[in-house]
Amino acid sequence: MANEAIAFFAAVIAVTTVAYVIFTLRLWEATEKTAQAATKFAQAATEAALAAKKSADMATALHRPFMGLLRVTLKTGWGTDLWVIVLAIKNYGTLPAMNVAAMIEFFAGNTRLTQITEPAAVQIFPSDEIESIVRLSMPTHRVQIQQGIQKLRIEVRIPYQAEDGRQFEYSAEVSYTQDGSFAIQKSETRTR
Repeated sequence: MANEAIAFFAAVIAVTTVAYVIFTLRLWEATEKTAQAATKFAQAATEAALAAKKSADMATALHRPFMGLLRVTLKTGWGTDLWVIVLAIKNYGTLPAMNVAAMIEFFAGNTRLTQITEPAAVQIFPSDEIESIVRLSMPTHRVQIQQGIQKLRIEVRIPYQAEDGRQFEYSAEVSYTQDGSFAIQKSETRTR
């Protein structure tokens, strides 16, 4: 009977040991899966943090003045040699533009007619616009321009800065069209 009791307890210990081993293996597998999930979560959290930083950096970069040429119109003088041209300049940004200047060059074909420089003394608030009125005398080119023989081209450069000292320059090329209006052909803004 003692041998039967020993055999019985030995069998119970063997079954319990096998059950314990199986339970330990399953616990190890669950722990491994949890560790892998935690690693993936940490990687995703890192990627999300980097994306949030990039988005914040982009928002900061866009939070600045953005000067641009709104329109160019011929106010008076179409049939005369003296044209009065109005250039409307607008701040499309979210911060004031400081020390705004303007350099305006007029060309008939490849011939430079004149250059006008307005000093850096203007501050333009967001969504505000100012007008620069320019008088252009063209006694020898007006008829050819109006008939389309020569092309009137205006090159505009507008240097300005943000309140924090960052400096930018907007440039545009404007052409006179045969219907009597002006068209902005191309424009860009660069840091200086």
